[in-house]
Amino acid sequence: MIILDGVVPTDTSQHVMNHLAEASKRIQRLVFAFLLVAIIWAFVIEDMFAWWLARIPLAEGAGSLTIYSPYAWLDTKWTAVGLLAIWTTLPWAALELWKFAEPGLLQREKAWLSTMIPTGILGGSVLVIWGWGWGFPRLVEMANSAGMIDGVGAHYDVVSLFAMALAFTWFVLLLFLQSLGLTVGRGLDLITEDPLDSLRLRLHFVSVTILYIVTPPALQGLFLAATLTLIFASEFIANLSPLSSRTRGRKSQTIFDSEGDERRVLLVDCACVDVCPRLDQEQLGKNIGMMLANAICLNPGEVGHLCERVAREQITDVVISGCDGSPTPGNMKRSLEVMNCSLSGLNRLSTSIHGDSATPEYIDLANRIDLARASRPWSHSAQSRAQLKVIQGQDLPSTLISSSTSIQPWGLRLQADDIWVHNGSNLSDQIDIQMID
Repeated sequence: MIILDGVVPTDTSQHVMNHLAEASKRIQRLVFAFLLVAIIWAFVIEDMFAWWLARIPLAEGAGSLTIYSPYAWLDTKWTAVGLLAIWTTLPWAALELWKFAEPGLLQREKAWLSTMIPTGILGGSVLVIWGWGWGFPRLVEMANSAGMIDGVGAHYDVVSLFAMALAFTWFVLLLFLQSLGLTVGRGLDLITEDPLDSLRLRLHFVSVTILYIVTPPALQGLFLAATLTLIFASEFIANLSPLSSRTRGRKSQTIFDSEGDERRVLLVDCACVDVCPRLDQEQLGKNIGMMLANAICLNPGEVGHLCERVAREQITDVVISGCDGSPTPGNMKRSLEVMNCSLSGLNRLSTSIHGDSATPEYIDLANRIDLARASRPWSHSAQSRAQLKVIQGQDLPSTLISSSTSIQPWGLRLQADDIWVHNGSNLSDQIDIQMID
């Protein structure tokens, strides 16, 4: 196994044959377990059918049950054996799936899958047991009371009853899993409000495809109505969840640089182990996304979260608030480089932008001028233009101070109305700036 400079620093690379070999071993174990369990279910399947049919309130008693096609009955029994075997081995299959997929998932994708697997298996099993033991028998009872015709005898095809119950179960199960997937996805911010979100479309596509496969020929006419119900009902249920309305992190907005290239900026508000004060988001440009961090150079989890956001939101520029970006881990820098994302910093921890005795008005102005750099981090000239716009848009009398090297001289003490301007040399021919070297 070799180290790969991938999306996240923990990414590793394996040859495709290694993945296929691992998948083959896991599938072989599952197939062997499936066959053993299927053999066991084959000996008790008729008793299971007898128990289930006894719970269905037939209009004229059990004598009204009929098997019109012996071959269809054999197919039904072996279908039931296969489904019961799959259900029995599902926890093991889920564990094998998790072990195989987990190394290649991002953090929030791992959280989504680790929530879906146990909740889906437990909740789905409860729904299946409830549906076959109580739900479908009550459905047949209501159909009998509403649709019987006096003087006309009723005969029930066992195969058709099984097919209807199976289709009903699949629909309810898909609705549950679809709603759960959308709810958890929105709670983890994997699914946005965009109707064409990629994960949302994939969930709907998989559900509709499975629904089409499991819909029996006799109920194909209801497929379109069932599909629309599945999609809209799952979205409605997901919208009812408190997770759908929770406060989400601030996302970046796309802007264009002077060359017409798209830019998406993410500012990492790093507290540097509670040494660097938090930023006021109201002082940031509207295009800047925000991520809170305690010490990104020391916390691998925060590094992974940053790289995941860069990959998912297609961030082009990452700006660190506390430092200039140089102390960040090397594997993080390599991951950002692989994703064509530049890294820079405001270095606010080592720079004083206003005097100690400055009033709140001067502090606010100094922060706005300094944070304007974060909205255009791809070049010094773009940063200077953003700062110039803030400076020209205010009328507070102040003394702007900078240096030709953009490095604040050691020991500099700013007065109450002094404001430090980064890259002030680029603005000296447009506004009055006191240069200190």
